[in-house]
Amino acid sequence: MVRYLTELSLDAFVDAAENVPYQQINSELFPNIDLWVRRDDLIDPIISGNKAYKLIYNLLEARKLGKDTIVTCGGAWSNHIHATAAAGQRFGFKTIGIIRGERPPVLGAMLQDAERFGMELRFVCRSDYRKCRELSLPASLGLKMEGSWFVPEGGANSLGASGVRLLGRVIRETSPVAFDQCWVACGTGLSLGALASGLPPTIKLFGVAVLKAEKSILAAVKEWGLAGSRPMRTTLIADGHQGGYGKVNDRLLAFQKELEQKAYLPIDHVYTAKVIYALMRRCTQLKQGRHSKRQWKVLLVHTGGLQGRRGIV
Repeated sequence: MVRYLTELSLDAFVDAAENVPYQQINSELFPNIDLWVRRDDLIDPIISGNKAYKLIYNLLEARKLGKDTIVTCGGAWSNHIHATAAAGQRFGFKTIGIIRGERPPVLGAMLQDAERFGMELRFVCRSDYRKCRELSLPASLGLKMEGSWFVPEGGANSLGASGVRLLGRVIRETSPVAFDQCWVACGTGLSLGALASGLPPTIKLFGVAVLKAEKSILAAVKEWGLAGSRPMRTTLIADGHQGGYGKVNDRLLAFQKELEQKAYLPIDHVYTAKVIYALMRRCTQLKQGRHSKRQWKVLLVHTGGLQGRRGIV
């Protein structure tokens, strides 16, 4: 059953989050583990995954302050841009997206969606885009911010972190089993850091970097003040990006296809496929090592973004 976020309220959002299903994966691809996937792609088919959690408190704050416009930034295939545009249309905000790079002759599918959702797109050169976490960037583009709320790239601000901590609390309260590990994709590093404070300290947290940004991801985790309290329980896997952000290879695509066919689990190639592929590799190593008799209970957080599959399909 498809479920939509139809009301901008914290109570309605928490109710939706608490009803996100956990899917148990029984496959020989993952020996020695009892694998469950939290299907946060199903919290909403468009405002999906961790982007929904990063946006909820930002949208509530914008509404509280009487802001009528959400300004944010991202790349041409940004799930955050897509989710923000959809949320703006859904909840009555104007949206402006500052997009990295020049406007192409033909927009890709994600930006076409964003424009259909009513988002105004502003394209900027890459050197200017590096200021995307600074409020000065919208002003430099001539955007009047008095009635606007600025959300940094990927929803990476304190309110975005609060939303991911909420996800951690929901996982604590709804988990079908007591998990030993939790795995999540890392882009900005905010989700890894915020989950580290939201999940029980008994769960070891693994983040898989989906781009070549180990230093910045680790810095982001520390920025939110979340890694220092449990440094031995949080691990970043920096070599799971398959060549960089959005990069794929035949091995990854073949694995994704096999998993989807055998486990009936739709995943995207940019985030979730890379996480679950890294987990599969680790399972193989455990099978060959001294921990082969232990069955680990593992949670993988599905971060949504299925609309991005159009980038390769």
